[in-house]
Amino acid sequence: MSIDTAPVPRTEPGQTDPPPRFGAPQAFTAVSFPVLGVALHVTGMPLQDIFILLGGCGALGAAAVMAVGGGRRRLASLAGAMLRATAGK
Repeated sequence: MSIDTAPVPRTEPGQTDPPPRFGAPQAFTAVSFPVLGVALHVTGMPLQDIFILLGGCGALGAAAVMAVGGGRRRLASLAGAMLRATAGK
């Protein structure tokens, strides 16, 4: 028995396709944050608490992306920027 499969195109080492600039994960995030903020506001949560909560979620997401793909140096610079922002400098 044989399975019909399409031939896999060969690529040279180092030849990769560029990642998509805007895809479903980015669209989901761009839509879900405002929707979550509105839902929390409708339930009676103060606006300042909503901004703090969603900002923290965004910071955690950015830190996770930096840790996975950016390396230690970028993660350290992100942490430094967050500390300076929270200190008001």
